[in-house]
Amino acid sequence: MARGQRIVFFDVGNVLIDEDPFLCESFRLIHRAIPTTSPKAQMERYLTLVERALRTHLHLAVERVGYRSLGKNWPKVRRAIGVELDRRWWNLARPIPGARGALERLKAQWRLGILANQPPQVLEFLEKEGLLELFDVVILDSQHSVSKPDPAIYRIALEEAKVDPQDALMVGDRLDNDVVPARRLGMRAVLLWIPTREKGWEPRDEWGGLLRPILERLPAPRLEHLLPRERPMAVAKNWEEVGEAVANAWMAEI
Repeated sequence: MARGQRIVFFDVGNVLIDEDPFLCESFRLIHRAIPTTSPKAQMERYLTLVERALRTHLHLAVERVGYRSLGKNWPKVRRAIGVELDRRWWNLARPIPGARGALERLKAQWRLGILANQPPQVLEFLEKEGLLELFDVVILDSQHSVSKPDPAIYRIALEEAKVDPQDALMVGDRLDNDVVPARRLGMRAVLLWIPTREKGWEPRDEWGGLLRPILERLPAPRLEHLLPRERPMAVAKNWEEVGEAVANAWMAEI
């Protein structure tokens, strides 16, 4: 494989797999761990805390809600929640609609890769969904000693793909984990922020019904606080827009 052949890397969470069911389950398990006699267990108060944490801390919201709700007991509960989410992973994981067709069109033009903080079972899931075969390079933090946003895992991906940074593009839903670290290394980046209502998950349980409206109200990430050299070259709101966003990113000046 000649060095320099362009590649588009994709995150997995909220890009290929909907993470909202995992998020809702985390908040449910935190609430279950709060003593029922505590005022913090009152549902209205708890849901207000969850929404505030999601709006102000987003990807750190579970950590913030856990600490605010459980204090010194949070580390122990956090570990228990991790075990439970891993046990129920296959029940919670759901593909985001529209990815396969868009990826097939992209693959006709560029090589594709995965660069994600995900457990090993995500590979089997993507294979069952007919997606794994579309990717030439797959880098998961669970198979290496570093995780995003550490630039080291980006360098591992670039070396595996045999490309220089300017010939690689990152597509992900997070500014902190996907866009900013990629841009700082000299890669291009696209922010893919898919609203909750377009991810395809239809909760059937009480907690999903309580938390989904909160997730639907969350605004898209704001870019104005980023330096110009840290911002995405393009933004897409669904898989139908990814192709155009990637094309625009390739044409943009680094």
